[in-house]
Amino acid sequence: MKDIILKNGIVVTPDSLIKGGVAIKEGRIVAIGEDGSLGQAQEVIDVEEKIIFPGIFDPHFHLGNGDEVGYDAMREDFYLESKEMAVSGVTLFATTTLYGKGSLVEGFNKTVTCGVDNCFVDYKVTCCVSVEEQIAQMAEVARQGCVDFKFFIGYKGSQAESLAMSAEGITLGTWYRACEEMARIGRPVFPKIHAEDPWVREILLDRIRKADRKDYLVAWAEHSPGYGENLQIYNAAVIADQFHVPLYVVHVSAKESIGLIRYLRSEGMKIIAETTPAFLCGDARELEAASLKGRAKIQPPIRFKEDNDALWGAVERGEITVIGTDSLPYTSRYKDSAGFWELRVGLNCQVPATIPLMMTEGVNKGKIDLVTMAKILSTNAAQLYGIYPQKGAIQVGSDADIVVIDPEKSGRLGADKLRGKSDFSIWEGRPVRGFPVMTFVRGQMVARDGEIVAERPQGRHVVGLTPHETL
Repeated sequence: MKDIILKNGIVVTPDSLIKGGVAIKEGRIVAIGEDGSLGQAQEVIDVEEKIIFPGIFDPHFHLGNGDEVGYDAMREDFYLESKEMAVSGVTLFATTTLYGKGSLVEGFNKTVTCGVDNCFVDYKVTCCVSVEEQIAQMAEVARQGCVDFKFFIGYKGSQAESLAMSAEGITLGTWYRACEEMARIGRPVFPKIHAEDPWVREILLDRIRKADRKDYLVAWAEHSPGYGENLQIYNAAVIADQFHVPLYVVHVSAKESIGLIRYLRSEGMKIIAETTPAFLCGDARELEAASLKGRAKIQPPIRFKEDNDALWGAVERGEITVIGTDSLPYTSRYKDSAGFWELRVGLNCQVPATIPLMMTEGVNKGKIDLVTMAKILSTNAAQLYGIYPQKGAIQVGSDADIVVIDPEKSGRLGADKLRGKSDFSIWEGRPVRGFPVMTFVRGQMVARDGEIVAERPQGRHVVGLTPHETL
């Protein structure tokens, strides 16, 4: 006797669509197939021809770095933002540690602890490396389950100092030593980089501010040209390649980056490219016209339609293989509290828009199919993190992390759809078709029809393989 059967659906497996359902027992998927082959269960849910999809793995969050910064804020964020994730179909996410010059081990453990008995979905932790002295601690946190390390190599001056770095930021020398250490530790450890040239940005931003530009989001996009993203990607990739370390480029935003990434791969370099729904679907001119101002101030900036088109093309060709949201727990209280130029960068929680935008702009327009959507929203990241096939796919033996998507449900994105900390949407009023309607984490239904149904948070920190186990 199974625990739960989801029947009468379209099941998205790693390589095909199956008309039927899945059977769940003790938190794992035990059968996939036509409805008649699934056996009996204590509970049978007819999903009425909806899509049975692997739960989303969002590898790019920054809890504890929103309106308030710190571990008290992070603990609150784990609870509130994981509610948002659950109703949005996210069953696993990775959040960064707080920026700091102190112990990586302490920061990692504090971040893990913030989620204990306090998170509705499963999670992993990304360690931010701010100073060279922290490189020696990477092996220890890797042994405890951290596989990815974040480097803000596109920052210098006061902006770098605000993230606990020195004024010169992450130098090429520091990056060299970090790659050398990651090579010594071994897979599945890998670095993530924020790629943006700070020197060009500084010059252009100074000129824009002196010109007293009032088209804030367009000016913000122009202060960080796409070739600046290329400069940082190239330098980081060449050094990482010397040590055969795979390079993960977060939030690729510019059309110029696609050709460079393609070239680097043709030279044998291992490059993983992530983008976000905001960069696939957001246009600075439209957001400026909507008077969003600081609410849509992110770094790198939301650019223009030609960048949207280039990024979608890269997704279609398999050149961009991961989608994350780069979400921070901001509310309007902070984002409306100061002038545009003084506000910290970052978008509020973006996961409510992920499935609707990927369905509307991707699947429904024929740019990607459902199998590809599953790979870029779940499978590819799980493989990279060394937790596949436990996570990231609907297949026998995997955790029953599932989101049921209604492909025919239409509506408009907006603040009324939010269930977490955020109180505004940069997508307010945007028409979409395709919404999550049920979410299961390890076989437990945690959300249904936009509301949390779990009695209490039961999310776990997922360790997966450690470097020792992969040797």
